Amino acid sequence: MKIRKELIDALIDIAKNNHPFEFFALLTGKKDVIEEFLYLPFQGGESFALFSPDLLPIGMRILGTVHSHPSRNPYPSQEDIRTFQSYGKLHIIIHYPYCNKCWKAFNSRGEEVEVVVF
Repeated sequence: MKIRKELIDALIDIAKNNHPFEFFALLTGKKDVIEEFLYLPFQGGESFALFSPDLLPIGMRILGTVHSHPSRNPYPSQEDIRTFQSYGKLHIIIHYPYCNKCWKAFNSRGEEVEVVVF
């Protein structure tokens, strides 16, 4: 999978601006290129971010998810992995202190994967 540099930079800024709370968004694009995110209304706290699947646009192709961890832990929880399994194949966690290298990507099983930033 690939993601645009401008997009990952914007997502890092959103994570930073939501600190100390988590944020959550869906990733969309074409084929294996993530080009946009869908920022649905959600409820966020220091250790969770919840959204209503009823708010998803009909027919939208979801490639994955992105959310933040307001701690230095970049790895998914069991709850994160359950969400991963429902929404696409690439999942990004952006963690504190929200720098350019403060994120990791995972497949729907919670295994770390490489993403090409271009």
